Parts: sequence; C-alpha cells; structure tokens
Amino acid sequence: MTLLICGLILFLGIHSVSIFANDWRNAQVKKLGAITWKIFYSVISIVGLAQITVGYLEARPQPITIWSPPPWAWLITVYFSLVTMILLAAAYIPNNVFKAKLKDPMLVGVIVWSLCHLTTIGSLAGILLFGGFLIWGVLDLISCRKRRAESALPDSPIKPTGMMTFATVAVGFIAWAPFAHIAYGIVRP
Repeated sequence: MTLLICGLILFLGIHSVSIFANDWRNAQVKKLGAITWKIFYSVISIVGLAQITVGYLEARPQPITIWSPPPWAWLITVYFSLVTMILLAAAYIPNNVFKAKLKDPMLVGVIVWSLCHLTTIGSLAGILLFGGFLIWGVLDLISCRKRRAESALPDSPIKPTGMMTFATVAVGFIAWAPFAHIAYGIVRP
C-alpha cells in the first residue's frame, strides 16, 4: 500500500503543479526550457505511474475491503468507460463537438472514469486510487476553467464538424472495445 500511496503522490503531485503553483511552474519552464521541463515532468510521471501500478497489483491479492459493491455495478463501469474513452479521444481529435462544449474533455473523462470505478471497487487500494484521481480531476478542471477565465487571450472558437465528431466517437469505441471484452468476460455469469 505504501508504494501505491507514494506513486499517487508523485503522479498526481506533478500533475497538480499547475493547480497549486502555476507561477512557479511557468518560472521553471522559462528557467529550464520547455523540453527540459517536459522531460522532468515525464520522468516523474512515469515513475509515479509505475509505482501506482505495482502498488495496486500488490494490494489486490489481499484487499482491505471497505464495502462490497453489487455484482451488476461492473456493467455500469463497462459502459461508462465508453464515455471515458470518447472523451479521451476528444482531447486529441480537433474540431469535435465534445471539445467545443466541454473545453477539457480529458479531465471530464478522468472524473467519469474515477466515479465509475469508485462505485465498483470497494477495497481501500481502489478507493485511494480512484478517489485520488477523482479529487485531482475536479481540482484540475476548476483550475483550468479559472485560468482560462483569467487569461487575457480569448478562447479560440472550435468549429465542430460532423466528420470529426464521428471520428472521435469511432476512435473512442475502438479504444474501448478490448477493455469491454475483457471486463465482460470477468463479470459474465
């Protein structure tokens, strides 16, 4: 459990710099250069993600159960994960309606993903993992919207097209399908 917590601190900590210390972050980018900052950021993120993965896998064989979710709750997570994958795709595919409406579709996707998993995983490790991501996602979404509102530059308008929105949904569905297949195999009676 210690490795999981350390990984969450590293991964979510580096991803929270713009939430809590955006001026410091900007100063570091200016001082070190954008590429050096991105390398530093990426290394810490990878180390944190590796620790989260190993820590969570170590906690799974003997979980500390906080609550027992109903077995059908997994189906909710499986299908809402499709929404998550579409929102993740929307963050990278230009001119789609999701990005135009939400502005930060990846963060909304992280929030949906976290909430879904919190309803289906009742172990302490799961609550720490998905609860941590949920709290971070909400704080980062608020921070992004605040920074955007305070920015002197207006938002560049996104002109969504039907083709790019369709491509976003298609990419999200293709990315989701293997996860759904695996999850369905786990929960199928």
